[in-house]
This record gives sequence, structure tokens and C-alpha cells, in this order.
Amino acid sequence: MHSLLSAIEEYNTERNYVLAIITDCCGSTYRKTGAMMLIEQSQNYWGLLSGGCLEGDIVAHCENVFSDKQDQLIEYNMRDEADMLWGMGLGCDGEITILLKYLPAAQQHFGFFDAISALDQGSSQRLSIDLQNHKINFSTAKPGEFTTIKQQNHLHIVMQAPHHLLICGGAPDVPPVTAIAKQIGWKTTVIDHRRDYASKSKFPFANQVNHIKRSEWQTMDLQPFDSAIIMSHQFERDQSYLSRLLKSPINYLGLLGPAKRRDRLLAECGSHFSEQQGRVYGPIGLDIGAGSPETIALAIISEIQAVKSNKSVGFCYQDPNR
Repeated sequence: MHSLLSAIEEYNTERNYVLAIITDCCGSTYRKTGAMMLIEQSQNYWGLLSGGCLEGDIVAHCENVFSDKQDQLIEYNMRDEADMLWGMGLGCDGEITILLKYLPAAQQHFGFFDAISALDQGSSQRLSIDLQNHKINFSTAKPGEFTTIKQQNHLHIVMQAPHHLLICGGAPDVPPVTAIAKQIGWKTTVIDHRRDYASKSKFPFANQVNHIKRSEWQTMDLQPFDSAIIMSHQFERDQSYLSRLLKSPINYLGLLGPAKRRDRLLAECGSHFSEQQGRVYGPIGLDIGAGSPETIALAIISEIQAVKSNKSVGFCYQDPNR
């Protein structure tokens, strides 16, 4: 969804757009039902519905939509062995149906940009499509609503707000974490009690960089964050960060350093790792043999992605060298 969010930067209220939506798929396909792509009349587009093989043809079909001002359905069958263009080009073995939904400026784009603006602010949205007349409606998604479902003649697509990562500590190994997070569409906030460390120029890919004094940390609003990692490299500060985070609703807390340091930090907070497994992760990051700040950042982001997708990461703690 982050590719669509980038369209906000170039949004023009006077231009017409087309929203391409996969409304059905069967077999092996690059993207699944609910995937979206936004096309501008100048042929600029945001998002992908394939690995790059279909986008040009989708944009070409949009010329008719802009001209006729009518929605259109298109289908791609990658199962036909005789279809060398799509079958061999995509390397898939499935079928997809795509709705090209016309979003006229005169109709305020049916609320599309209002929806993705709310999404960008952290409010997950729900797109409902009447599959018979192609009418669309946006609304705020209910708490805990994650899946895309079909109900009779309607398709309901949940557009998840970007994952928001809190990084406690502005150490030199933090910039690669923010860079990878931005690349995959997450938001990051970096905080540090040291003013010199909390410099926006040091973290160009972070959404926010805040100087948070020790006294301010105890009242800082943690509600916007989905995960947090502690990277101050100072035991006392890490203990202060962890103590507060354990009382927050954040369900992923990552700790740098070996297991002994993790256990000591938890003990200082009046807890134990056995009580926090599945929420506190330390040593942080998937065990991919990382050694540089960049590969450590990759391991950290990969682990958070695995946890948020309910994948097992327990094997990391079984390595005695960690």
C-alpha cells in the first residue's frame, strides 16, 4: 500500500485518475485479490499488480477509461501455454480479473485521496466494492480487521495503515534501519535524550526525529506505534526505555545485545524472559549471520516483518553464540 501512499505527494484535485483493483484471482499470481494500482491520465502510476509485465498493458487500457469515462473489467489468463507474452513474461500460472475504476475529479475521486490521507495518518481504511455496478465506498476499518473478503456481490478490502516503528536511541547504527523501513513503506520515529543524537540530518529516512528528555519519556504517547526497538547502547537508558515499553500496548519490543544483557535488563524491570517470550525479542533480528550495521538492520526489519505476519522466529534464541 505504501506505493499508493506516495501518490499523496503529487495529488492534484483537478486531475482524473483510474484505480486498478484485482477483484479476483485464481492459481499462481504475483499479486492477490485486493491489490491496487493508481493511474494518472498522463500515464504516471503508483503501485504494482504484477512483477512489471502487466503494468504497461493496464495503463494502455486506461486510455479508454479516461476517454469514455466508464469503468472497465480486464482479465489476464497466464495459464494458456500459447499466450507467450503473459505466460512466459510473468512466470505465473494463474488468472486475474482487474477492475479499472474511473475516479473523476468532479466527484472528488469518490473519496479515494481522503482515504489514503487518513491511511497515511495511521487510520486503516476499508474499501467496499459492489461487483455488479462497481460502486465504491471508503470507511474506517474496524479494530482487528485485517483480511480482504468477498460477501455475495461485494468485495471488502482492508487497507492497512503503515507499520510505525519506534526506535529508542539515535546511535550511528540506526540510519540503515530507517532506510530499509522506508523502502518497504513503514514509518519510523527516532527518539533520544541526547540533543546532538536527535538530529534530523542524521536520519534522512526517518519520518520523525525527536529530542525526548528523560522526564518527557514517561509521558510520551506510545499509542501510534506498532513495534519498538531499543538501540541507545546505554544500559541505564535501555532499562528506562524497556520499563515503560513493557507497560505499553506495543507487542514487539526488540533488544540489542546478547541474551545475558537481555535477561539483566528484564530483571531490572522486574520481569523475566520466560514471561515476555513472544513480545520481547533479544538478541534482536533473524539469525542471518549479520555483522555490519546494514545487515543487522536487515535482520531486525526481517524479524519484525515475520512477527507481524505471525511467522515463527524462535530459532534465533537457540543459537548459543547469540
